[in-house]
Amino acid sequence: MRTFLKLSTLLTALATTGLLFAAVGQTHAAETIKLKFASPFPMGHPSEVLAEKFIAEIEKSLGKKVEVSYFPAEQLGKAKDMLSVCGRGIADICQIHITYFAGQLPYNNTIVLPLWTTGTEGSTIYQWMLENVPELQEEFKQYGVHALEGNTTGSYNVATTDKPVRKLEDMSGLKLKTAGGLFDNIAKRYGIIPVSIPASETYEAVQRGVVNGVVFNYPSIKAYHLNDLLKYITFGMRAGGYPDAMIINQKTWEKLPKEYQAAIEKASHDIANIAGVSWDQQQDTVRKEFKEQGIQIYDLTPEQQKTWAQKLDGLTDEYIAEMEKRGFTKIRNVVTQYKSEVARVVK
Repeated sequence: MRTFLKLSTLLTALATTGLLFAAVGQTHAAETIKLKFASPFPMGHPSEVLAEKFIAEIEKSLGKKVEVSYFPAEQLGKAKDMLSVCGRGIADICQIHITYFAGQLPYNNTIVLPLWTTGTEGSTIYQWMLENVPELQEEFKQYGVHALEGNTTGSYNVATTDKPVRKLEDMSGLKLKTAGGLFDNIAKRYGIIPVSIPASETYEAVQRGVVNGVVFNYPSIKAYHLNDLLKYITFGMRAGGYPDAMIINQKTWEKLPKEYQAAIEKASHDIANIAGVSWDQQQDTVRKEFKEQGIQIYDLTPEQQKTWAQKLDGLTDEYIAEMEKRGFTKIRNVVTQYKSEVARVVK
């Protein structure tokens, strides 16, 4: 098991099991708090880079008061287990794929409802909800964690290997890797057959023809080297943007001194802002690279965007009804606040 430690910049931030907090709350205030940070993302992935920036932001505020051991690339657990890895204290801080836990975190998955398009918009909205809509933190707390930061990519696109998508009918029957949860509901409305595959296994699935392509964003296509296989991308449809979050073990969080919590909360808010802008900038850069590589990118016309979006009519009400049926009685209030923030942010 390798521990990635950037001795000059990363020995400073968050994450460790409760055992390492024995000194906190005692008189040894100067003693360094040691934390473990686990990320499911491979080295160099935009979200993995974000984790490093987050640690650096903490360092600015807390210096050597906190020491971080950093474990990227699923070293401490698979992506599908990250909620448990954090809740059980195997790591103190984890990055998690929100949609991997659609059944456990339905209030947080509300952010996938396709009412915004850019990473900047989505990240602003999600971070606001984490800070202002108590239901989101309440459902995290059930699993022994507290959410620090949330961000999203821009809206996803359809990318295929052997069939360009130019009309709505072109998506009918396509087997595409999706991110699960609400993404599956969205895909079905377009006539897509959603296939659930972990991101780390997507390349092989596309290569072997298990799927005809993916519903992904540009930066993630590049991060998983799928641009080596994909030939066509359709841009401009509403397919939901992908959210992830940084969470901290609840006991770890509660044992941190108040001034540490304040510093971490500020860093979390700042990183959410940086993340959204970064996703949008990367999208523009990678788009140019893909075109130069020979991938054919088709941009929907404004009229097509309007027509295609009609396929999603009623999706929000359907989600509310489904969650209420499953006993999540606060979903209507969460969606109401979500829509209110969307109206404020999306122009």
